[in-house]
Amino acid sequence: MLTERISELKKLLLAEAGLVEKMIILAMDGLINFGTAFKEEVNTFENRVNQIEIELDEKCFTVIALNQPEAKDLRQILMIYRINNDLERLGDQAVNIAESSAQLTGNPVLKSIPELFSMKEAALKMLKDALYAFTREDYELSRQVCDADNIVDEYNRNIYKHLVKLIRENPLQIDLYLHILRIAKNLERIGDLSTNIAEDTIFLAQGKVIKHNIDKKSD
Repeated sequence: MLTERISELKKLLLAEAGLVEKMIILAMDGLINFGTAFKEEVNTFENRVNQIEIELDEKCFTVIALNQPEAKDLRQILMIYRINNDLERLGDQAVNIAESSAQLTGNPVLKSIPELFSMKEAALKMLKDALYAFTREDYELSRQVCDADNIVDEYNRNIYKHLVKLIRENPLQIDLYLHILRIAKNLERIGDLSTNIAEDTIFLAQGKVIKHNIDKKSD
């Protein structure tokens, strides 16, 4: 019975994850595909994600209250609860990206920041890998996700430096550059939240806490 309930929670979580992934792709597609903005579509997905978050929270509490799970079962439910909250926050990042993308769509200024699209690919890969690792409780892939966060952070730093230079050279374009900076910052947050999911998966798989390098301190 408890196994079935946890399986149901996982299925709902993965449905939510699929919606969030679509949101992020749509938000960035507004910058890539023929000058079309997808802000309204992203907002529609967000409403559904918010509904699932509330529903999944309630289901997690109910399963704990009725079944009093222990050990691995309890860890699974608690990690589902934590990842559910991270997915809702990931949806918020997608909305922010979509809002700025709508202001930049089709603007040639984007050609001056090609690394933005490389950053998007790196952040999206982190999210996909983190979610796949969770479904398989894959320790090694989760570790790779955590390591990849350094790559996304480096993109963010480089884009920031590049934008500072461009703002100095073209102060009249500052509003556009600030939207690019906002997108980069939100992509960086997607990397951070994907790392959270990977860390939770490691805890689920091995009961090991690696946040804040706690595992290294205990060695």
